[in-house]
Amino acid sequence: MAIGSITSLGLGSGLELQQMLDDLKAADRAPIKAKETQKTDLQKEIDAYNSVNAKLFAMKSKTLSLSLGSDFLKTKAVVSDEDILTATATDGIAETSATLEVIQKARYNSWQTLGVSSPDTSIYPHPETSITSAASIVTTEAETVSIMYGAAGDQQEISIGLEAGMTLEEIAEAINTDSANTDGQGDKLIAASIIENSGNYYIRISAANGGNSADSQISVSGFDYLKSDTTISIAQADSEDIMYLSLAPGTTFAEVAAAINDASDNPGVTAAIVDTGEEEDPYRLTLTSQSTGEEKRITTQNLPMIEVTGANGDSLNASFTVNGVSYQRQTNEGITDVISGVTLNLKKVGEISLGIQKNLSSVQENIIALVEGFNDLVKEIKDTGTSSDEETTTDETENPLSDSYSINHLLYNLQSYMGLSVNTGSQYKSLFDLGLSIEEDGTLSLDETILEQAIVSDPEGVTTLFIGDSDAGITGLGDLLNSRLSDLVSSEGVVSTEIDAAQTKMTKLDKDITDATERLNKKYTTMANEFVRLDTYIRQLQSESNFLTSMIESFTKSTSS
Repeated sequence: MAIGSITSLGLGSGLELQQMLDDLKAADRAPIKAKETQKTDLQKEIDAYNSVNAKLFAMKSKTLSLSLGSDFLKTKAVVSDEDILTATATDGIAETSATLEVIQKARYNSWQTLGVSSPDTSIYPHPETSITSAASIVTTEAETVSIMYGAAGDQQEISIGLEAGMTLEEIAEAINTDSANTDGQGDKLIAASIIENSGNYYIRISAANGGNSADSQISVSGFDYLKSDTTISIAQADSEDIMYLSLAPGTTFAEVAAAINDASDNPGVTAAIVDTGEEEDPYRLTLTSQSTGEEKRITTQNLPMIEVTGANGDSLNASFTVNGVSYQRQTNEGITDVISGVTLNLKKVGEISLGIQKNLSSVQENIIALVEGFNDLVKEIKDTGTSSDEETTTDETENPLSDSYSINHLLYNLQSYMGLSVNTGSQYKSLFDLGLSIEEDGTLSLDETILEQAIVSDPEGVTTLFIGDSDAGITGLGDLLNSRLSDLVSSEGVVSTEIDAAQTKMTKLDKDITDATERLNKKYTTMANEFVRLDTYIRQLQSESNFLTSMIESFTKSTSS
């Protein structure tokens, strides 16, 4: 067999050369494996340091809040009966108290028609005529029709001469084509059309421009067979804008409601058809302002409605007193101009007391969270494993921070920071005065009842403890703690320094592992080549030995013969 055909080390010689080579390489790789183990341990250490740093940052966010004066300016409005009135207070306003009485809530102005049997009842009926054909002769003698067109007080009279013996069709044609039926620019003003109603006919007079404006109002009287559109108007007291709608004869209650609600210039009213439930004529058209107060009182023209809420001049405004002083407002909600910094919302008639107090609930929450954050950090450092998560922490996992002098010293310093004292001149000089205590295991406990009592009984004292007093040269505990925590989480802090050191070691280990692996691979590439040559040489020797053995055996046999 040629040497080049040997594809596995030892195949030629029959010796376990590949196993020998692998065993030697595994023995030589032991220092590299040790460095890889060191690298894994360093990564666990870095992860643990990062977890500690995250908890320090969480604590610092609480100390930052406790150093901000804005958190201690928060106020709250306390109302004796929130069913009558609710209130909110702007942060920073002075503490005060007041007595309020809600006499009347602001109301929506409302109107209604008389009842009808169906929403499809005509609110503006067709005229009653006995004309049974558009070709029927109507006039018996010559006469003049006078039609008034335009806004009230500024109407234009359109006079149309009619001859005896004219039909409805001819009268409509005469109105539409008469030269009097034009404005100064020659544009047509009114349009006449033949309308049939239950077999009877009449002429409808409408605005040629479509109507729905003050200038397109029409009136005609004295002729049963002529009926003009009715123009209604709706407005509110606080606006000069008026909504006009031109409604044809035969318009129903339901159609009027839809026209009002769909109008683009609706001033702020809602029309509805309501069913009162009465046995006869239960349906009514209602009109209601969309906002409360006198400024939203509705005025109408040409609508057959009567006022309901606000009738007889009854006020629509909210009426209430503050410390005996009377006030009226258009709305029940968002009243901000009576008590400075306070927003009032009226709910129902009644009397209540209102108090404006400091609101340190967020301060209380931050103090509790700060203590909890400290205890989380203690657990992180002292528990087994790199995680405070119970599911990932086991007793068999070694704590990478257990022997860290820097971390244990950090914990000692942090505990001393939590006990810092400030000479405030009041009974509250440290967290210990707010219910803090140190447990045997190094954690902190906080009596929340004592904390809450301190905040309620002396909010100014608690505020001075954390914010200090610049005029008196007192630095608050919030600033002191935030400064200490800022140092701990800075790039030069103990945790960042330890992380940097560990990462430096990892970088060196990475290089050492890479260099050692390259040297080992190169060494064993050379050894593999030498083992191949050795394998080939041994195979040759075995072949020569076999040949000599065969020759001797053959010679011996021939001699014996």
